[in-house]
This record gives sequence, structure tokens and C-alpha cells, in this order.
Amino acid sequence: MTRRRWRITILGALATLAAAYPVTSLFSSTEWFSQVTVFVALTAAIGLVMRGLTASRPAVVAVQLVVVGYVIVWRFGQDTLSGFLPTRETWDGLGFLATEAYETIQRYTAPAPLTAGVTFCLVVIGSALAIAVDALAATWRAPAAAGLPLLTAYLITAANGSEALDPRYFVLPVVLWLAMLHTTARSRFMGWSTTTSVGQDDTGYDGVAGVESHSRQAERSFSGGAVRLGLIGLVLALIVPVLVPHFPPRYLAEGLGRSGGAGGTGTVGFANTLDLTKSLTSSDQTPVLSYTTTGPRPPLRVLATSLYSSDGEWVGDVDDARGPGVAPPTRGKDYTMTVSNNTLRAPNIAAPYPVVAVSMEGIPWRQNPVTGDIRVGEAVSSYRVTYADAAPLAAQLEQASPPTGPEVRAEDLEIPDVARGTVISWSDQVTRGKQTELDKAIAIQDHLRDTSIYTYSLDLPDRQRDKQGRFLDPITNFRVTKVGYCVQFATAMVMLARAQGIPARMAIGFLPGEQQGEEYVVRASDAHAWPELYFAGFGWLRFEPTPGARSGAPPAYTIQGATPGSTGAGQQAPEPGKTTAAPSRTGRPGLDQPNVVAPEPTLWDQVTGFITLRGVLTLVGLGVALLAVFAMPITAALMRRRRRRRAVTQQDLVEADWDDLTSHLRDLGIDPPEGGTLRTWRNHVIRDGHLDEANATAVRRVTATLERTRYDRPERTTAEQTQALHEDIRSIRRHVGRTRAMSTRARAFLWPEAGVSVWRRLAERFTGRG
Repeated sequence: MTRRRWRITILGALATLAAAYPVTSLFSSTEWFSQVTVFVALTAAIGLVMRGLTASRPAVVAVQLVVVGYVIVWRFGQDTLSGFLPTRETWDGLGFLATEAYETIQRYTAPAPLTAGVTFCLVVIGSALAIAVDALAATWRAPAAAGLPLLTAYLITAANGSEALDPRYFVLPVVLWLAMLHTTARSRFMGWSTTTSVGQDDTGYDGVAGVESHSRQAERSFSGGAVRLGLIGLVLALIVPVLVPHFPPRYLAEGLGRSGGAGGTGTVGFANTLDLTKSLTSSDQTPVLSYTTTGPRPPLRVLATSLYSSDGEWVGDVDDARGPGVAPPTRGKDYTMTVSNNTLRAPNIAAPYPVVAVSMEGIPWRQNPVTGDIRVGEAVSSYRVTYADAAPLAAQLEQASPPTGPEVRAEDLEIPDVARGTVISWSDQVTRGKQTELDKAIAIQDHLRDTSIYTYSLDLPDRQRDKQGRFLDPITNFRVTKVGYCVQFATAMVMLARAQGIPARMAIGFLPGEQQGEEYVVRASDAHAWPELYFAGFGWLRFEPTPGARSGAPPAYTIQGATPGSTGAGQQAPEPGKTTAAPSRTGRPGLDQPNVVAPEPTLWDQVTGFITLRGVLTLVGLGVALLAVFAMPITAALMRRRRRRRAVTQQDLVEADWDDLTSHLRDLGIDPPEGGTLRTWRNHVIRDGHLDEANATAVRRVTATLERTRYDRPERTTAEQTQALHEDIRSIRRHVGRTRAMSTRARAFLWPEAGVSVWRRLAERFTGRG
């Protein structure tokens, strides 16, 4: 392995890390970068070893892909491996991580939370980038082309960040890339020159001072010109963007940079699915709408659905809305809400439920007769709705008749088969001793709001497995972990209520927002989910099982003994035009703040969580296996270094290098002729080693230097000649190696005579046969 090839490999690895580092600005934690660093180093090490074993470039890349890919699979799926082999559950788990990363990127603005799925994808992308850069820069020796994957990594950050990148993120990757270009170009430039001269003696090392002086001058001139051009290009790249006006960015797809997370403008859309494992955790502070109201401020509903899939998604009902029309009010007083600066994309609008009347001048709209959702034909910036304050007394709900009627569908009582047993036993346990539907619903709500049992957190724990190693369904997983946010708590109450025969569905929308001047502002981070239960004669009523300060206390009719106009929990209902929003614990307005937040894991927790008994045993086993495989080449390298370190004179160094060359050539199948002289050996190596003219000349210089060292005065052998001989021997070894078969090169590397002889002598000494 040449020194320049080592250099280009190290520069490529550093350039990869420098290009990947700006991605840290897109996420709330940089813990992933240390893992990427390990995989980049592993890629570089494999490339160095393989390029020393084989001249086949595809083989080098193939081994890098296989080894790095397996280590990634082991790192993120070690609990599902069968021995050392991945299973179907391993691939399922990796697919789940990839899906989690996609959902996180789609739902968050930068800086997004660092989930296990995001870490997995960043490690995969970083490893792929490292392999691409190493292959182009070191294996194919085309560092100019390596700039393309480096630029791709840089553009990932530039295209998804909400602000312009700091110039320091650009300078370091470019400097390292220019260093790669310079190293390769300098190597090729020096290959054009020669150090041979008519005035040389037999060794080829004397009488070339003039030629070497001119070569050094040419090299310095070439290097200086390259450095000047690189610096000019770098300065222009930093100055031109300052002078040229900026144009609006155009994104290929929505991602982390789709909106300004701190009050930027844009539009907000609702998908027709809600994933129980990921949705509604955005911390985006983009305003969604502003409004004023003449009455209390209930949550603003966007849509409701009764359809739940077994894989953990709430799916929007079929939109069979017909013409203008509104649902009649159930009970309570009517109020008016005037909305402005609405950025919700069509066909959705947000409004309290139930809606009594709608006013949108010139905008076609319709209403879903099943859910009462309002749909618009095009985006609308302002509108006015009249809504009813459905606030029945608890005593009235106690007398409600059994939940039947045309408003109740079969989907409102469905429980997924995969979680049916869990849901029924869980619901029976919570509602034991309760007689009426209201008592059962209140028991379920109170149970889920109990912070001594459940923990509110926007960061969900890892998905749990059953005794057979299969992932738990989302509902069972929530019961086991007891950690979640509004989506998990609302889903649990819907299913527990259905298990008691109470029709229930999921509502999705926004919390009431915060007051700013005379109006209220709702932000994207106010996204919320809650259950709606059906009571005959009263329709669909909201419950609040989420134990959060921002979600507020539950409605008065869900609290035993509450009087009309109170929200329970000792809080008075707000008067029109006033707000009682709880203060933000994090200092960021608009978040659905928890009463109980899961503590951040410490560094020790993260380390001990990764270092399991199985992981330690696996690492030890891999370490022992690697030592066994590479024991002989490591021994040979150590003995070679030991002999050179113990050399006293230049003659000792020459003899050490000579022994190393002859031993390596024997490993490659070139044995010295019996009874021959040095010159006979020289001709034998030139012929059997298929050496080109440059390396044949190198062999002649080596034998001439060895003869002079053995038979001439010691002071005639200089350190410069010894170093030149050392470089010639390295060149000869590389060239002869490329002429041998792959199996021969592998055997010479893994089973060198210099290492085997050491262990053989140790064995003989140990057994007393020496």
C-alpha cells in the first residue's frame, strides 16, 4: 500500500465526515454522528486492506458493502439474529425503523427529534456516502468524481434546513476535497519524471542530484499553482452567493425544511391517515389560523373517523358529503367564531363541533352527514361558523337510553382482532363495578389520566415484542409501556369504550391556541387528537383522556358532581374573550405540555442499554475470530517493525529489508535459485515476476546496493540510499503481487512465512523439541 493511497483514503474519510456534519443541524441531537464516524472508519479500513490484497476494484467495493452492511444489520437488529444470521424479524424491524424515519422527516421541521429510525437511516446514508467516496477517490483514483457524493450530502442539509448554512459547513469539505485532488494529481505528475541518468553508477542512487533538484522544483511549482487555483475557487464560492440575489427555494418533496418552525408562513395540511405510533408530535410554530369567538373555546375539529386498521392507523372515512347543510345542534347555546389567516389546505377547515351554520362567501363547501366534518372546494383564508356548546349535565347523561340509532354504525364498535383480547380484559378491569355508560366512560377517562400509572411524553419508547419475538400491536404496546401522547391516549379510550358497547370514534384537530391581542392564534404544534363517544339523545360528545396541561381539564359533563359552566378540577370555564392557557414549561408556546415527562436518558443509560450480555459476547467472539484470522500477518508486521527498530547501522536496515523482500516473494511462489548469486536471483525475479522496465531497474538497484553494503566500506551506505532501497522494495512487492492469482495473494497475506516461522519456533520451544 503506497503512502499516497493511505493519504487519499484518510482524506476521503475526513471529507465524508465533514460533508455529513452539517446534517447535525437538522436534528435535535448529534449522537448519531459518533456512530457514523465508526462506520466511516470501518469503510476506510476495509478499503485499505482489500486494495492491498486485490487489484479488482469491484471486489473491493463488494467486500465493503457486505461487511459494512452486515455490521449495520447487527447493530440495529442484533436482538433478532439467529446466531449470526438475520431473520425475517430482523428485516421487519429494519423496515419499521425506515418507516419511522420517513414519518419523522415528513411531520417535523428542523431541528427534528432523533429517533431510533432516524439514527438507523443516517448511519445507512453515511456508510453509503463513505463507500462511494472511498471507491471513487481511492479505489478508482478519481477524487474529482468523489465530489459528487460529497455535494449530495451537503445539499441534503441545504435543501431541508430553514435557514442558510453557515460558511464553515462548506469550507472544510471543499478544502479536504481539494487536498484529495492535489494528492492524486501530484502523484501522477511525479510519475512523468524519472530519476535515472547517464551519470548514475551501478546502484542508481548517485549522480542524480541535478535531476532530483529539477524534479523538486517542478513539483513545488505544480503544487503552488494547484493551491492558488483551489484558494481562488474557494474564495469565489464564498463571495459570489453574497453578491448574487437569493431566489425562493424549490423543494423536490416536503421535508424538514418545508416551513419555518419559528413562526414562518406557509400552508398546513392534514393527511387522511393518523399513525398511532408516530403522528401529531410536531413542534412547528407556524401559525395555522387566527380567530375570535363569542363563546367558550373548545378544540377545533378538522375531521373525525371510526376506521382503525390493525397496523395502527386511523383512516379517514369515505367523504360522502352532500351539498351545503349542517348538523342540527344537540343541546346548549349557539356561539359564533370568525376565522382569518387560515392556512389549512383544501378540502379541510377547522371548526368547533357541532357546527350549526357556515358562512363562506363565494366558496363551495359541503358537509359529511356521518361525521359532521366541513369540506371546501378550494382553500379559504377567512370564514365564519356558528357552533353549539354541547354541555349536558352529568345527571342527564346518566338517564340516556342505550346507544342506538342511524348515527351509530358498525365501525363505531369495531375492535381490531389483533388486540381484541387485550382491549376487552383491560376495559373490564377499568370499568369493574360501573353500571351506566357514563360511569364507564368516566372511569376509562380517569384511569388514563392517572399520572401515577401513565406517562405523557412526545418521545415514544422502543416498540416491545411478545414472547415469540414479534412486535406488539400499537394498542397492546401502549398498555405495556404506558407512555404516549394524545394519539395513544385517545385511541386507548376509543377502544376501551367500544369494548363496553359504547360507540366511539377518533377526532383530529387543534387545541384552542393562545391569545394574542384580541384574537387567538392556533399553530401547527397545537395539533391534537381526542375521543368522541355517542350518547343517545345527545350525539357525539368529547372526552379528554390525555393528561396534559395544554389539553386542559376534561369537559364538565365527564366529571361527577360538576355543575354547568365549570370545567372541573377546580378551574372555572373561561369567559368569552379571556384565556386560561397554562404556562409553557419549555418556554415554547403552543405545545401540548405534559404533566409528567419521561426523563432524558443519561449517557450511562445509553451505554448500558447498548452493551447487553449478548452484545458483549458477540463482540468478544468477533474480536477473537479476527485475531485468529489475522494472527500471522500481524505477527509478521510486528517482527518486521521490531527488526528495523533494533537495527544499529544502515547495513542492518538493508539486510532487514532484503530478508523481508525474499520472504514475501517466496510467499508469492518465487523461490530463489539454488546456489545462485545475487545477480542470478535478480534475473530470476525479473523473469518470473513479470516485472516492467521500471521495476526491473528497481531490482537491479536493490541487488547493487546489497552488494555494496556487504562488501564495501560501511560509511559508503547512506541513509538516503537505504530509504530509496526501501521504497524500491515496496514497489517490487506491489508489482509482483499484481501478477499473482487472487488465491496466492490471499495466502501470502493471511499466512506469511515471516509470521508462521515465529509461531513454529514458539511451539518447538514450548514442546522442548527445539
